[in-house]
Amino acid sequence: MITKGKEAKEKLLEGINEISDVVKMTLGAKGKTVLLSDKYGIGFSVTKDGYNITQAITFEDEIKNCGADFIKNAANQTVNNGGDGTTSTTILTQSMCNSMFNEIELGKNPNILINDLKEDLKNVTEFIQENSKKVENTEEIRNIAKVSSNHDDEISNLIKDIYDKAGNNVTIDVIESDDSETTFEIVNGYTMKETGYSSNVFINNPDKGRIEFNNPRIFLYNNKVRQMSHELLTIFMENADRNSDDFRPLVLIVEDIEEAPLREIVTAFNNQMIFSVAVVQTNLIYEDRKNVFIDTSHVIDAEYSDSKFGKFGECEKIIIEKDNVTFINGKGNPQKYIQKLKKEQEKNKDNIFLKKRLFSLESTAAIINVGGKLGTEISEKKDRIDDAVLAVKSSIQEGYCPGGSTMYLFAKRNLELKTEIMKEALLSCYKQLMINAELEPFYYLREIESKELGFGYNLIKDEVTDFYKDGIFDSTKVLRIALENAVHTACNFALINATVS
Repeated sequence: MITKGKEAKEKLLEGINEISDVVKMTLGAKGKTVLLSDKYGIGFSVTKDGYNITQAITFEDEIKNCGADFIKNAANQTVNNGGDGTTSTTILTQSMCNSMFNEIELGKNPNILINDLKEDLKNVTEFIQENSKKVENTEEIRNIAKVSSNHDDEISNLIKDIYDKAGNNVTIDVIESDDSETTFEIVNGYTMKETGYSSNVFINNPDKGRIEFNNPRIFLYNNKVRQMSHELLTIFMENADRNSDDFRPLVLIVEDIEEAPLREIVTAFNNQMIFSVAVVQTNLIYEDRKNVFIDTSHVIDAEYSDSKFGKFGECEKIIIEKDNVTFINGKGNPQKYIQKLKKEQEKNKDNIFLKKRLFSLESTAAIINVGGKLGTEISEKKDRIDDAVLAVKSSIQEGYCPGGSTMYLFAKRNLELKTEIMKEALLSCYKQLMINAELEPFYYLREIESKELGFGYNLIKDEVTDFYKDGIFDSTKVLRIALENAVHTACNFALINATVS
């Protein structure tokens, strides 16, 4: 079936609006929860996590479902690159797609609208970054975690304690526990930076956009894989029978892999000829790459080589993200090696990369064990802890801004924007926060905009306050990426003039 023009966009908007209307009711400290039924009909979970909600929604109508996929794809991109902010992304995207539809119906040229919207995006993101502050202490970390966990003191204090003990370089993993209490433990953790999965096909934890394996075999190969050699084929064929007694996840960490061998591996994986595998490649170059591979070999007790696949290494758990690989409780004993590097550093005190290597080798990881009395309680709490952990991580990377989406409000007030699309979108998150709190959004808007940047409506105190003093913060990175993904989605929507189902 073919639909064209206005009718095509209207059907897509049905899907966009229906999925968004469910997700956006969860936004903010006074947002509501959503019950998600198990797809097999044998249970349910209760959550405020926007990502999980979007993944649970599908429509029978194909084109309407494509509209929902617009939201899902934007939310997925925000999770993968920012770690949090799926609900804000959903609200921004819905606002922009509806405004884009209305503008086009009024006779506006979609190509001009797209160019103007992208220019607005550039100006708004620059404004956000210029007014961002760096994370300087764990009290700020606590405040960021508190906002992202829906003002949960237990969660925010727990995350602060982790950073107090482990420092800003800590990697945090969140798991469900059988106990009623929520606790954490500090473990050995080493992270390879600028290194990540070669294909998202291998992702086995889509909620976090990453690969997680327990007790894997890990091969290090500081060279480019150009073909599926007999040696490599033998390694992968050991993962063809997941029912064997010695079956273990397999991770291959290489300099790079060409398209042909990667395609063979992905095809075998998709056809369930091999199981629980991941190919990881790095953006590190030359001597830096060699040194990091050697460092890693000591952490996981693997053989370093640039000519063959040597002895594999091991760790208790591996977490593979787009740009980072973290080894928890590696089986190696790198202490003598670290002492050797420290002696080398004493002779080369200006070697910045050597300092970074030592910092990574001596870094730690933390595991949060989420407890509770009911499965639904644990699941909902885990979602909020995940959000808080990711918000803190992104804030450490790019800084933080006053929260409650007030940065969007002040960007609208302070900038000369070209499109009504952007102006309306910058209001949308604030409006939804107030609607969820059963308040009239525009009643307080003039008071907020009459004050200096940093003021907003405090939903806990029920008044306009200074968010810097109250410790109400948003992650700069999340604000930026959510807005970027919403704009890119709206631009794609604008150019669609027909659908085929």
